[in-house]
Amino acid sequence: MNEPTSRSRHLIDQEIISAIELIPTTDLSAATLMEARKSQTNMMPQIDVTQLFPVTFEERVVPSYFGGPDIRIEIIKPRQPKYSKMPLYYSIHGGGMVMGSPVGERQSNAALAVQHGFCCVSVYYRLAPEHIQPSQLQDCYSGLKWCIEHAEELGIDTKKVALAGSSAGGGLAAGLALYIRDQKEFDIHHLRLRSPMLDDRTSILPDHPYAGEFVWTKKSNYFGWKSVIGHEPGQEETNEYYVPARAKSLAGLPPTYMSIGSVDLFIDETLLFAKQLAFDGVLIELQVLPGYHHLAPMFPNAHFSQIGATSSEYALLKALELL
Repeated sequence: MNEPTSRSRHLIDQEIISAIELIPTTDLSAATLMEARKSQTNMMPQIDVTQLFPVTFEERVVPSYFGGPDIRIEIIKPRQPKYSKMPLYYSIHGGGMVMGSPVGERQSNAALAVQHGFCCVSVYYRLAPEHIQPSQLQDCYSGLKWCIEHAEELGIDTKKVALAGSSAGGGLAAGLALYIRDQKEFDIHHLRLRSPMLDDRTSILPDHPYAGEFVWTKKSNYFGWKSVIGHEPGQEETNEYYVPARAKSLAGLPPTYMSIGSVDLFIDETLLFAKQLAFDGVLIELQVLPGYHHLAPMFPNAHFSQIGATSSEYALLKALELL
């Protein structure tokens, strides 16, 4: 019996394509969620970054500013700071809104802390479907606001704040940036969105001819969005802080870097968001790289992985005036 023909495999950069076999493609559902969470946890063993990098690692529990449960954050700092006040890199993890934790970001955050002197903070936000929005927005906002209010204790510079996220974390970061813009309590100075999950409507649109075949599928996307917004995706009155692609204006957001893989399910929504940023007068850099970009971190020496890493690092340091 012949293997089914892949519609997009030939569009993935050959240096990273072997990861397709390493990361299974399954349609996530309520029935498979717990097993998927368990498998993901097993794939990300606890790493002691203090043994790999000259950094300090601390977990803190901080209060919610909305009366919700306390929020756990991870703080990674260089043992030998480069600055009297460190720039802050606040990151939100991916996982389709329903999985994941900051564990997967520890090594990259530790490397950023050592190389460029950042205080790197990651947040454990509540996951869907057990918790729907605004739980995620409130947790992410509370963690960042606590850092800003405790800047002296943390040793950070509140005039050099970057907000970052990948996949679902990118969508949450974009929504959080809109909320911060409107609340006017403090500022962020750079927004880094990697393969961001921005638009619930992608999960109900007709299939893309090439995107969405591998890893994160349209069915998984539908499950993730329905889980986090608590209703069917695609409804008209959807809060832009939860679904940032619904924002009527992106004016006032900080300089933004976006990257996306050419066969990533989120390709169209990322291109449209970048176009809207440009239209609304936001400084935007967009990188479209061949294939499924979530795979690039598994192959840091691949050509396009290096291009993505170099360009995103430059955008971050430039926006925070660290060059």
